[in-house]
Amino acid sequence: MNYLIISDIHGSADALRTVLNTHYFYDAIILVGDLLYHGPRNPILNDYDPASVLKILNDLKVPILAVRGNCDSEVDQMVLDFSMMQDYSVLDYEGTKIFITHGHIIDPKDALIKRHGDIFISGHTHVHGIHYSQDGVVCINPGSISMPKERQEPTYALLSDHTISIYSLKHELKVSYKVKEPR
Repeated sequence: MNYLIISDIHGSADALRTVLNTHYFYDAIILVGDLLYHGPRNPILNDYDPASVLKILNDLKVPILAVRGNCDSEVDQMVLDFSMMQDYSVLDYEGTKIFITHGHIIDPKDALIKRHGDIFISGHTHVHGIHYSQDGVVCINPGSISMPKERQEPTYALLSDHTISIYSLKHELKVSYKVKEPR
């Protein structure tokens, strides 16, 4: 199964279209929060169009696993056709437990992660990267497709063939992590 992993869309319809129109070989999508709105601290994007993002997401024909970000609300859930209000979700990827959360409530030091995850995926910081926590949990942040920070470019991730790879919207590979093979 191939998963497209997108975080921090913040209503950017053009960025979402770019990602979805580039990778045709995904079977499901993981949305790591902050889908429709930009929040009061963020600038309004040139392509800010939450209604179009809503339509694009609702029209998708693949399964969507989504978690709530700090800019997501109950009103968003009322218009989205998939569940997105949970603070975290756990995905079993062929024997590897992947813990998914936005990152504003739960961080990789949390005991919940140690019980339920080999890999920790979060967004929130808008900074892509792959590193190990002090406890040896693999931490992956796909970055933001709309508002990257720390002079990074817009990024997203793809879980395919037991590898999580982070790509820029230019579709250049930034970094990869090999997920353990099933036994």
